[in-house]
Amino acid sequence: MMKPARAWATLVLLMPLMALAQDIPATPPTPTPLSAADTTAALSRAERLGKAIFLQDLAAERATDAIRAKYRAFGKDTRVRGWITEEHDGQYRVSYIDATPAVLYRIEMAADGTPAGEVQVLSEPAPLSAYETAAATARSLAMTAQVAPCAKTYNSVALPEGDGRWAVYLLPATTLPNVVPLGGSHRLDIADGRITASRGFTRTCIQLGRTPSKRGVTVVGMMVTHLLDPTPTEVHVYWSLWARTPMYVATTDGQLWEIREGRIHKRDDVAQAPASGS
Repeated sequence: MMKPARAWATLVLLMPLMALAQDIPATPPTPTPLSAADTTAALSRAERLGKAIFLQDLAAERATDAIRAKYRAFGKDTRVRGWITEEHDGQYRVSYIDATPAVLYRIEMAADGTPAGEVQVLSEPAPLSAYETAAATARSLAMTAQVAPCAKTYNSVALPEGDGRWAVYLLPATTLPNVVPLGGSHRLDIADGRITASRGFTRTCIQLGRTPSKRGVTVVGMMVTHLLDPTPTEVHVYWSLWARTPMYVATTDGQLWEIREGRIHKRDDVAQAPASGS
């Protein structure tokens, strides 16, 4: 087995490409340290939510591709205002809705992003299910929030939290294949018909690169310093899965964390990497 020191001798960490928003304060606030039990809970939560966000986002992305491949008119259907993704029985039902809102198209997707059924083109718009209605309402409410944007367009993922509560994640969109738009990701908590809490996951519009490996140099991860939490968050897990690239997150306590395939591990075998805050 390769020793850790040797493994890291060939490690190339991709530092942020740019920070587009305000500069980071000279002395950012230091997150409150967590107990061992709270750290374990925070990491488990980040992994669970990050994977859930990714799987719903993947289902919607691949569903759109599948419908466009079969129905060219879909891309020009001006009635479509968005989509709702619902997990059930290990699959994802993606419903495209109009302004009513009512369902225009539906398709079942497997967890790996492949179609699990035929595209349903509804001859008449169909009413939303109770789940879809609640999800659409939560997303619409989240879109009214005043957040610092880092992209012209955003994708959204609505996750049920139980007891009528929802978490809506607003995620910057990009068309650049080697850019990972970490900065500007937000979470809005919805309950009782209002936004009860919100947070941004970065202080700037920071972007990471996922430049392909070149001859003689193997790129094995992206690197970011996180200033707002003592551990990586669900957004770090999501963007690592989205980029299909490991992410290394340095926190302000001098700890370095590795996110690989949706799992977070503490790296005790290496020194702190150079800081570039998010």
